[in-house]
Amino acid sequence: MARPPTNPPSTTADPAPVRRVLRLFRPYRARIAVVTAIIVFSAVIALASPFLLRELLDHAIPDRDVTLVTLIALGMIAVAVITNTLGVLQTWLSNIVGQTLMHDLRVSVYAHLQKQSLGFFARTRTGEVQSRIANDIGGMQSVVTNTATSIAQNATTVVATVVALFLLDWKLALFSLVILPVFVRIARRIGNERRRISGTRQRLLGELSVQIEESLSVSGILLGKTTGSSSVLTEQFARRSDEVADVELAAMMAGKWRMASMQISFAVMPALVYWFAGITIGNGSALTVGTLVAFTTLQTQLFRPTMQLLNTGVEVQSSLALFGRVFEYLDLPIDIAEPVQPKALDRNDVRGDVRFDHVDFAYAGANQSTLHNITLDVPAGSTLALVGSTGSGKTTLGYLAARLHDPTQGRVSIDGIDLRDLATTTVADLVGVVSQETYLFHATIRENLRFAKPEATDAEIEHAAKIAQIHDFVSALDDGYDTLVGERGYRFSGGEKQRLAIARTVLRNPPILVLDEATSALDNATERALQVALDELMKDRTTILIAHRLSTVRAADRIAVLDHGRVVESGTHEQLLTSAGRYAELLRSSQDDPAEPDPSRVAA
Repeated sequence: MARPPTNPPSTTADPAPVRRVLRLFRPYRARIAVVTAIIVFSAVIALASPFLLRELLDHAIPDRDVTLVTLIALGMIAVAVITNTLGVLQTWLSNIVGQTLMHDLRVSVYAHLQKQSLGFFARTRTGEVQSRIANDIGGMQSVVTNTATSIAQNATTVVATVVALFLLDWKLALFSLVILPVFVRIARRIGNERRRISGTRQRLLGELSVQIEESLSVSGILLGKTTGSSSVLTEQFARRSDEVADVELAAMMAGKWRMASMQISFAVMPALVYWFAGITIGNGSALTVGTLVAFTTLQTQLFRPTMQLLNTGVEVQSSLALFGRVFEYLDLPIDIAEPVQPKALDRNDVRGDVRFDHVDFAYAGANQSTLHNITLDVPAGSTLALVGSTGSGKTTLGYLAARLHDPTQGRVSIDGIDLRDLATTTVADLVGVVSQETYLFHATIRENLRFAKPEATDAEIEHAAKIAQIHDFVSALDDGYDTLVGERGYRFSGGEKQRLAIARTVLRNPPILVLDEATSALDNATERALQVALDELMKDRTTILIAHRLSTVRAADRIAVLDHGRVVESGTHEQLLTSAGRYAELLRSSQDDPAEPDPSRVAA
């Protein structure tokens, strides 16, 4: 099979527009409105404390008014109880919004990737995809969970506090707030720096995830041990991990000195206010001790949310790089598009006629086509065998029949209906594929088989396994059908995994089959036994049989010989032998292979 280009997708993205990020919150605006109302109400209530404190210092205590002192104390207690209770409620609601948004975003990315063609995943490293879903979306969790409410809460507190400061003393307010614009500018510069570092950080984390996924899989460990390269892989991992550690340190230290200078300024501001008040009180000012204490109390309350607001702005700037990487995947064009109005095709009414009509196909980014102007008919219930040397396009052509790819030109149809006019679920229901690259989940045998048909009974599972000649083997295992297959089915041989894959397809009972080297991993004795089961399975079904071992295609109704993506011969086994063309040449080559049975000795 011709391979598509292996260039990985971009691992960096332009920062996401803020408007697009805000659109993510639109479905939750009702809940956000409730949270905002709670925040505003809580901020207004909290402002009562400094005014109560001024009343206490200026009147209640000097006048020895016990009743007023008691009422003010109760008021302060009430403010604390109400604001903290509302804080818990606000945190609960905002986390519901944030976690729901995270869930929806993860599912959206996963569902969008599920719609991509095989070509996308052939060009993209699995670890990179995992990193986008786990690291990038996971890195946004604190932003989407806390940031929106933090901005609203702190902004409301800042505005309300500034208003209260001016109500207490406008001169002190102007004096204490004059430095804030400088801080905003510093925070913006820090945010830009962290955003740049964040993009680099996620790229390096993606590369680290790729190596973990590739080198710590069963196949990767086996390759490392058999080639003596484990130490080399460890060195590569250590180098990448060191790069991640460096960029993590840079991310944590970015702007720390600037932020420290801001915090020092905030810390000395109350002393400056006392100094300013001290030189103005004696000049006929109406400023009282109670007002001064209330003002500095408010000022302290102002600095905390202001710093949090500036820090939040920095975090948002950093997170834009993460949003950009996630949006890059969400913006990927879908190669296998669903039709706007899919045609209905009842499985019970399907005859199973398959036609390739002037089909060309080229992988994305390839310089030339893999298939060229192929026209083939596969009548209902017949078997078409595709043969040819490696890279001739056999598997690609077979996968077009299952709509794992769409042709670049021409069309592939079932019963005269273009596959592109059918829902992908309909095509999957009609066409069963047994691939040469068998994949099993790290689950039990029963769960792996039931994946093809979730409602299947145990009796149906065992019947499918019997057809695939695997039932006796499974029954002899200690846990039978509840045996764990291990990662990618590593506990079983290639032949056993392939028979499980065949049983999985038998369970689906599709009217059309694509068998891609379905017996390639079997020894000759097992292959002959399984061939009987396959012959039974293929009865009254349309079958496209892709094979290197020509012993499996002798009985096909028609054999198409592919060479460099073109059909160079077509006919029955006997016709092609008589013509002494490419098929006869392949047959002679296979007879030179001691592992390949002589087709002339295989019963038709």
